[in-house]
Amino acid sequence: MTDFLRAVPTAGAARRPTVAIVGVGAIGTVVADALAERAEVVLCRRGTAAPMTIEVAGDVRRVDAAVATTPAALGPVDWVVVTVKAQDTAAVGPWLDALVGPHTTVVVLQNGIGHAERVSEWVGADRVIPGIVYIAAEKVTRDLVVCRDPGALALAAGTDAASHRAAAAFAELFDADRIAVRLVEDFVTESWTKLVMNSALNTVTALTDRTMEVTTDPSVRPLLSALLAEGVIVAAAEGARFAPGAAETFLLRMDGLPRNSATSMHLDRRAGRPLEHNYLTGAVLAAAERHGIDVPTVRMVHGLIDALGAKPQPLDEEIAA
Repeated sequence: MTDFLRAVPTAGAARRPTVAIVGVGAIGTVVADALAERAEVVLCRRGTAAPMTIEVAGDVRRVDAAVATTPAALGPVDWVVVTVKAQDTAAVGPWLDALVGPHTTVVVLQNGIGHAERVSEWVGADRVIPGIVYIAAEKVTRDLVVCRDPGALALAAGTDAASHRAAAAFAELFDADRIAVRLVEDFVTESWTKLVMNSALNTVTALTDRTMEVTTDPSVRPLLSALLAEGVIVAAAEGARFAPGAAETFLLRMDGLPRNSATSMHLDRRAGRPLEHNYLTGAVLAAAERHGIDVPTVRMVHGLIDALGAKPQPLDEEIAA
């Protein structure tokens, strides 16, 4: 089933590139579907060999990809696409052990910053392409993903020729009608833009258990504004280049998001899954500490999100009333 990946050499002109998707959730499925036209794609799934199905604008189709249920079935591929949440990267180590060879490039599509560091155990930074995802999709059953907006991917193209060639080569594998891909030289600004917005939006939606419509709530706007303002200051210290009034611009951008959409952290909280706040507000806090910047609002919200993961204690019925 997936043995074709073992049989394919790592170089050769008469074959299609091989791509392994590590993390077959909503984003991984959408990405696999967009790559399947021009590449041999394998989905790395544990516990089931079932194919993935995707629904886009009412069109339901099977993702044209092989499925592997164990790393032992696989050998090195041309491209590994990591789409697990940042906090789960170490857990997919056995897959990366099998898939990463001397000619493999690893594409890390995750929130936060420091993409290359998270896979440094398996590959050097010169063979990592960090990416930012702008896709609205949800895994509604084990084998079905509903894509509400295929959006786009932003890939770090770097400032050197080799990095740009690698990012461009990967971008060429995509069906542009399914996902738009753009190459970004200033990835620091790109990644911090999304990190600042995610740190505000994901945490507030998770804490309030509300969709994007919470951004229009007058009682919530000041909190969002404060989170964005603190995030922008930290991002600038890290080298992000923002126009004046960036925090206000980001807040207005939130107003344009679909009101009934949920953030990934909101969905994770509802499903009882671990939250990625350590890679969102946690990343802002760590950078703020490096630069000696006080971010009281980010610190407070991060602590509240942290508390969501604490094990509830039994209520004392005598005082609970």
